[in-house]
Amino acid sequence: MLLNNCATSINNNLEQSISNNYSSFDQALSVNKLFYAENKDKNELKVDRELILEALKYEFSDTKELNTLITLSQSDNLRPYGKKVIQDLIKNNNLLLKQNYASLNFNVDEGYKDLFLQAAMNLKHLKINLVFDNNQNAFIVNSDPLNENLPGFCESFQTDQLNSIEKAIFANNDIEETETLVIFENTFRNKQSEIKKLHRNIRTILYTDQQYEIFASDNLGITENLVRHKKIDALLPKININNTPRIRNDVKNIYFLLSYENAKGLVPAFRYNYSLDLNSYASINLIENINDVNKIVDFESLIMPVPNQFRDNIFINQFSDQSNIKNRLIYDNLHDLILILALKDKGIKNAIVNGRSGILFLNQDQCILRELPLKRINADGRFMLP
Repeated sequence: MLLNNCATSINNNLEQSISNNYSSFDQALSVNKLFYAENKDKNELKVDRELILEALKYEFSDTKELNTLITLSQSDNLRPYGKKVIQDLIKNNNLLLKQNYASLNFNVDEGYKDLFLQAAMNLKHLKINLVFDNNQNAFIVNSDPLNENLPGFCESFQTDQLNSIEKAIFANNDIEETETLVIFENTFRNKQSEIKKLHRNIRTILYTDQQYEIFASDNLGITENLVRHKKIDALLPKININNTPRIRNDVKNIYFLLSYENAKGLVPAFRYNYSLDLNSYASINLIENINDVNKIVDFESLIMPVPNQFRDNIFINQFSDQSNIKNRLIYDNLHDLILILALKDKGIKNAIVNGRSGILFLNQDQCILRELPLKRINADGRFMLP
């Protein structure tokens, strides 16, 4: 497989194809949602957006940041949605200036208590008092926090991250005569059945234990193309016919529902050898068992739902080298649970929060909605906005 030789061409060619696929919708808190972006300096708007995202972590350290937001809220570049995001943020910050402690009771497994304490320390500016007990008023956290709904959340992290990625994949799939390949292993059999019921133009392919490159070429139509070329070559032996393998032109996306063990060979077999012009997607399940985050670079160009704080200081410095990404995701979810409950305890009724597990939408008397930003892996193994 020509991994290194293809890296530059992927970076150069993929930008346009990805941006075109995202044109049918805007992600939460995107530049286009916050600002009137037409004929504007996109780099300047991205800087302003980063300022908003940073403030939406609810980690105000001084008044300078708040004053900058107040100035930004008066900008003509902001859409009404963007203005409301900032105005709500400023109003909520005034509520946080109160000195009262948030006392939160949790009934949790013993194994998660250290993560709760770690999160409370990282949120110490909110003055949180944690109590662990099993009384009837305690918030119950089940033994599988990634796959179970945390208290107050509409869905589990697992469901939210799958919904986030599939919104992008299938945005135009049902109305365009193009096909999405869903490459899945047996663990995801129920998920692929669900996808087939909900969407048109889907071709699902079970991967078992075939050789990676043979499996990829067979299912992209490369093998059939090569066989046809050999037949023609045999009929016309004196004519030199150049043949460049081409994939089926009705394939638009590839969606990988795989574990890391299969994906580390199969994804490069598809992407680097045959399908540079296709958008390739995966859920975060694909990398959750990785211990060495540098191995993420093996999936360069793959698009995935990833929280904005992925690989920040907490991610890198507060976990041992033996902690896999799944452990960090569990921490992120527990952190966001404490953050949301503390904000509600302090009187905040409506807020958008740039959480560690995704963008969180807090609305009075409603469960917490969550959307994960979609990002693609660059040549350095970093997640970048498409």
